[in-house]
Amino acid sequence: MEALILLMVSVCLLSLYGLVYVSIRLVGDVRSNERTEFRNSLLIMLVLLLVSGTTAIFLIMT
Repeated sequence: MEALILLMVSVCLLSLYGLVYVSIRLVGDVRSNERTEFRNSLLIMLVLLLVSGTTAIFLIMT
């Protein structure tokens, strides 16, 4: 159980790092085709962050 909690916390932190990186790249000067790619990556990272964070909190509370 502890290994699963650590896995979810690490996925949560890794997706948070990716979310910050993609956000910084999206704010910067990028081309329009890269902008849609970064926007899709931003949505995927946000969903992954929410799912892994919620799962980690649920596992810690039980």
